[in-house]
Amino acid sequence: MLRGANNGSVVLVALSCVTVLGIAVASFLSVSNQAMKLSNRTYAKSVSKQLAEMGLERALRSYNANTFSSWTRPDTTTATRSFSLASSLYGNSGITADVKIRVEHYRDTNKATVWNERTAYTANDYVWYQGVWYLCTSTPPVAVPPAYNNQVPSNTTYWKAAPETWNAYANYRSGNIVLSGGSAYRCTAANINQVPPNASYWTAYGVAAWNSSTAYAVDTVALSGGIAYRCIAAHSDQAPPNTAFWLSAPVIYSEGVATLPDSSSTKLKTQIRATLAPAPLFPNALGATNLVTFASTGTVNSYNSVLGTYNQTTAPFSAGSPNIGSSAVVAGGNTGGNAVAITNARINGYLAAPSASTSPYAPRYTNSTSGIVTSVAAPTTPSPRIDPTRISRSPYIPQFDILTVTGGTNLPAAAGGSTYLDAGANTLGTAGATTPSIYNIEGTYNGTTLYSGLYLDNAANVLTIVGPVILNVTGPLYTYSGRIQIETTGSLEVYFTGQLYVGSSATTGIRNLTLDPKKCLLVGTSTANSSGSHYYWANASATTYPFYGLIYMPNAYVSTWSNVVIRGAISAKNIGYPSTLSVLNYDTSLRTAGAIGTFIDSPYRLVEWRELTDPAEKITLP
Repeated sequence: MLRGANNGSVVLVALSCVTVLGIAVASFLSVSNQAMKLSNRTYAKSVSKQLAEMGLERALRSYNANTFSSWTRPDTTTATRSFSLASSLYGNSGITADVKIRVEHYRDTNKATVWNERTAYTANDYVWYQGVWYLCTSTPPVAVPPAYNNQVPSNTTYWKAAPETWNAYANYRSGNIVLSGGSAYRCTAANINQVPPNASYWTAYGVAAWNSSTAYAVDTVALSGGIAYRCIAAHSDQAPPNTAFWLSAPVIYSEGVATLPDSSSTKLKTQIRATLAPAPLFPNALGATNLVTFASTGTVNSYNSVLGTYNQTTAPFSAGSPNIGSSAVVAGGNTGGNAVAITNARINGYLAAPSASTSPYAPRYTNSTSGIVTSVAAPTTPSPRIDPTRISRSPYIPQFDILTVTGGTNLPAAAGGSTYLDAGANTLGTAGATTPSIYNIEGTYNGTTLYSGLYLDNAANVLTIVGPVILNVTGPLYTYSGRIQIETTGSLEVYFTGQLYVGSSATTGIRNLTLDPKKCLLVGTSTANSSGSHYYWANASATTYPFYGLIYMPNAYVSTWSNVVIRGAISAKNIGYPSTLSVLNYDTSLRTAGAIGTFIDSPYRLVEWRELTDPAEKITLP
């Protein structure tokens, strides 16, 4: 009996062990199953974020190319699209991938374009002007030539500004509405870089979430889907973004949906919202994708042409002056060596250069003990004299494609009659024209000798531009003893394939009498990259007339020489300031100017974007 009892005890112990083991295995399998589910959900959530970003890129591509013909467009301002991706792209996970996109204020004819003084706008046109989006609410009267259509978007009789996040570079006018620090403000006096709630320029403005029971008056601001909307027609129960009643900046919503292959078809979603604006081609005073060398004792500072012309007699920091002396950026992009080299120059602003190593304190630049990077006052220590708070290690140097110039014709008979410009004085363009005159130039006569390109090497060779003109030049842009003069009614874009060689003095070079750098653009496709390849230089013994203009040569080396004064900006592969007393006054309005150059690809950029986690901000996408 004792033996049987022992055997029974062994069996009970064994059964207990088996039971415990079974429970442990079941618990392990349950935990493993839950861990697998969690892992799958985590992976699917990551996939949904990637899908949302993919949708954002797809929308931005369509916006830049103005290709919304394949999208669903329920009205004249809204475009939607959805597409799916094969589950095989995600291995054996079995995930089904879908993307849903909505664009408010999609780009179409006369929609979402940069305002142009030569364009006749009509009601419901939607434009970007000096950093703010505007809706045309009433057709402006057409100006009588030679004057342009001067009903600019700041004229509230014809235009209404969309409410947006405050921007330091935007040119705000009375009536503009901005969001800052979670509050809304209405502009009471025109300003640039005056931060709300500065009472001299802004007053608090009520804003609340849209409510179907609220009666909205014109200019009331409501929030919907995280976007601010301005009421443009009194109403009640008309939900944004109904464009008959509401105005907003262009916005993209993109949602990525990753569906798991479980019994519940669990969906993991990520929704992203982004706002848009035209990308600036000249965000820097000097921007070189390789190296900027500033070996002279010159100066780089800044002003804003919207506020007025540069005043040489007014200190850059005096009240009332359009000069803004502390926001110019000198940027170099070289990652294999120095990107910015300063010897004795004063940079009233910032340096931007990649890091020389993994150290965050090693920007790739050099300078001597007399080189200065500062906002207002030169620090005496440390040596070299650099303000470390004004150095960026993430240079942004855009390189937009130069397109083929199309639509060019022969020169008028009075100037040559073919592709060869006659010697002597010539006039091109029509004052008040709504479209630019485009001319092809292959050569220029200097006396009886024919030279390649646009070649003005004689004091009698003066080319006067009296209207909007585009020159398509095969060969160099060369003005040494001759002159190009842009009258106050003119504007000029020169696209050339050869050398840039402009000599400037009191009577030669390029004189832009509009004093607006945006109305004189020099675009070169040369790939010559030695320090002597291309020059904008001045006669040191003469009073140099400042060059109000822009130089864009993305594959070339551009140098200045001897007392050059440039008011505008330069973008190239390499930039050299090797001589003394050279000055560049950067026009900060270029950061909000929008498209620069008729034949330069001008993309749009994301102003701000974020993943929406608050259900109140999300919208339902088709």
